[in-house]
Amino acid sequence: MLRAVQYNLAGKEVEQTMFEPLDKDQMRKAGCGAGVPRGWLISAWVLLGLAYALMLFQRGLIDPDEGRYAEIAREMVADGAWQEMRLLGYRYYEKPPFTYWVTALAIAGWGAHDWAVRVPLLGNLILILGLFYGLARRHWSPAVARIALLVLASLAVFFVGSSLLLTDGFLVWWISLTCVLLYRAFQPAIPAGQQRLWLSGAACAAALGFLTKGAVAVVLPALIILVWLLEEGRARALMTPALLLALLILAGLLSPSLLWIERHNPGFWQAFVFDEHIGRFLGSRITQLHAEPSWFFLALLPLLLLPWSLFGVRALRWSFRQRAWQTDPLTRFLLIWSLVVLIFFSLSTGKLISYILPAVPPLGLLLGRWGLAQPRTAEGLDNRLWYLGWFGVWLMVLGVILLLLLSVLHLAPAWLHPIKLSGLAWLAPLGLAILLVLWRRAWRHGGGAFLLSATLFSTAALLLSPLAGRDFHLLLHTNSANVYQALAAELQAEDQVVVFGKYRPSLPFYLRRPVYFCYGMNELRPGILRERQRPGYLWTRQAIHHLISLTPGRVYALVDSQDYQPKFLPLQLNFRATALAGDAHTLILELLSAPAD
Repeated sequence: MLRAVQYNLAGKEVEQTMFEPLDKDQMRKAGCGAGVPRGWLISAWVLLGLAYALMLFQRGLIDPDEGRYAEIAREMVADGAWQEMRLLGYRYYEKPPFTYWVTALAIAGWGAHDWAVRVPLLGNLILILGLFYGLARRHWSPAVARIALLVLASLAVFFVGSSLLLTDGFLVWWISLTCVLLYRAFQPAIPAGQQRLWLSGAACAAALGFLTKGAVAVVLPALIILVWLLEEGRARALMTPALLLALLILAGLLSPSLLWIERHNPGFWQAFVFDEHIGRFLGSRITQLHAEPSWFFLALLPLLLLPWSLFGVRALRWSFRQRAWQTDPLTRFLLIWSLVVLIFFSLSTGKLISYILPAVPPLGLLLGRWGLAQPRTAEGLDNRLWYLGWFGVWLMVLGVILLLLLSVLHLAPAWLHPIKLSGLAWLAPLGLAILLVLWRRAWRHGGGAFLLSATLFSTAALLLSPLAGRDFHLLLHTNSANVYQALAAELQAEDQVVVFGKYRPSLPFYLRRPVYFCYGMNELRPGILRERQRPGYLWTRQAIHHLISLTPGRVYALVDSQDYQPKFLPLQLNFRATALAGDAHTLILELLSAPAD
């Protein structure tokens, strides 16, 4: 017979619990936590690792976001001007340079390949998972920490967000590191020397986060720690000399860095502060406003947290039943963390799904700790909530099967690339996983759910990669990488390429050379207007003819199929078709000299 004692924040005993310890068989029958068979967990991690590998290293760049960050980094390496932020030759001030620098290092080491630019994402992913495993293990048992980490790694939004070349994935790391270090620094009765160390580390992490995406890397951790300390009634803990030292370190790192960036990128500070910070939050930006209602993130959260979102009901019940808010400091901190991020960005006018990625790790740990790692009981309500959580897993499985059927039957060609009937064969691993779960009755524990989810992610990642083949790529229409690679193989040194319409930043990345573009400034407008004299943007029809006349080789035109009739043909250019295959959104033509008068 064991005796468990719980204490409140003041250190006063509030509850005693007597219970019989469970043997391994009982723990396995009870459900999750330490009772999950090791083989199921290992298999799930292997399949999930395969899914991440496919998403990171076997997938073309998606425009405009991934292409943008890859191309800016490529131009830094190609031009030897790492101090300047340029996209297609023009100044581009939407983000600070840290992500570009990390990506440029990968290009310098492994070359301008789409897999190479995602190598930093792999390191970032490992750091995030390691950080949260260490945090969970300090407060919970190792078995519970492993379950919580696996839930986090297999969240749909975390899987996608960690695999895309965006600033947000790196921002999650810096915000998470800052918050964890601040949490350690403000533990009760912490020695002064340790507090200085943790706060100084948090200042360095916040500075690097600022250089990744801006002030949000400083503001969010500050708000999270402030709300946490206020809730605990320990706001006076902020009155420490160590915090002043940390603020001085933060200012000392950022001030010269920002001055250096401004010196090499004139106008960066004004554009970044007023447009990218104030403008995004208030919704006053000219482009990329993304205005959404205040409930936008709350409505999307159940979808983003699939396949584990319905386990949230069980997590809520057990956390309330165990009075986790009072008795588990880490649960309290993680909940405050996630709520602050959600509320902060819900108040913003401009909203993108990637904005709430910093809230995903704490939410994932909470779902894992209280939704899946909490052992099942014989209570009828707990069993019903367990199977409700499983419904989310089955819902995601059915969703992938439905998408494949829609694609095979050509029922949604506008947003799903039609694939061959034989593409259904890619469902075989998922089918085997389903049969294994049913045969071993693995719905009784979390191992079956983990294996099924990991198989689902690896199948989906395969169908988004070139390994499945062009005829089996569900979202081929969102990715023109194969078109660009075919053009790159055909292109000669004396040839030129002109893009008409949307600016396609991944095109010059795959071509490994600059391109010209026409009637599609997009988000490059500020840079183009700032440097009108730079070559690259073709302002007039005469400029296009001038380029053709000066080019000793061929001039290829990439035209968006939607722009062909209303925008391209009115230019009255001479052109002819090429043997190069485009895709649903891309036509590849050859521009010809104008006939003599």
